[in-house]
Amino acid sequence: MNKYRIFATPYLIWMIILTVLPIFLMLILSFLDIEGLDLTTAKYSLEAFSKTFKREYLIALGHSFQLAGLATLFCVLIGYPVAYIISNLKIANRFMFLLILILPMFTNLLLRVNTINKLLLPEGFLKNVMGISLNFSGTEAAVVLVMVIVYLPFMIFPIYTVLEKIDPSLLEASKDLGANNIQTFRQVTLPLSLKGVSSGIIMVFLPCATGFTIPYIVSKGNIKLIGNIIEEKMGLTNQLSDYPVGSLISILVLVIVMGALYIISKIDAEGETLL
Repeated sequence: MNKYRIFATPYLIWMIILTVLPIFLMLILSFLDIEGLDLTTAKYSLEAFSKTFKREYLIALGHSFQLAGLATLFCVLIGYPVAYIISNLKIANRFMFLLILILPMFTNLLLRVNTINKLLLPEGFLKNVMGISLNFSGTEAAVVLVMVIVYLPFMIFPIYTVLEKIDPSLLEASKDLGANNIQTFRQVTLPLSLKGVSSGIIMVFLPCATGFTIPYIVSKGNIKLIGNIIEEKMGLTNQLSDYPVGSLISILVLVIVMGALYIISKIDAEGETLL
């Protein structure tokens, strides 16, 4: 296999340029006091650390985790039954049902979020077509709802993957021992599918907690999560831009992401449930 390693060289180069180098630059910026991107004014400073852990950002981080936790909970409550039903369908091509869930993901995220948000407006599509007027857009509930709609497939797929791989003989053995369907699900199916649930939780929670697109569009900028603060601090034309602070917050989020991936690797060492 060593002779084929040369084919991985282009991938390694792109990983260094697009991943390692930006992280390294953000790490450097975290220890600088700089005006904009004018390197002539740069000097060593730890001021970004004192700015990063102020009350406003900690509240935004806690708020991000709160909304992301709610969205993740709803994704579990909706996604598990959907994955369970699809895995138990007695048809030849169950993948077609999964394809229906995948199709919206081929469209641009901004387009999807904007479209869903327009449905929540008082004078939106539902008002014009069905006569139903909603005054839902701009609220925290709307943000959570859009998060659930956008990231629900990331909960369904890992759970479905694990459920599909459960050996049917285990379920048959449980029933042969006198367990009914509910007992079989509770004592066999559910414990064996927890790896998929764990992977799905992480795969939904992280983008919900760190993304800025959904809260910015749906709440019209009124709800500020940690992702919005990073976008604000790293804005090229924003007067509030502060690259050291934005870089440091990004590094901290990256540490959280890497920690979550480490948890996944321990829960699912073989990578069965990862997309």
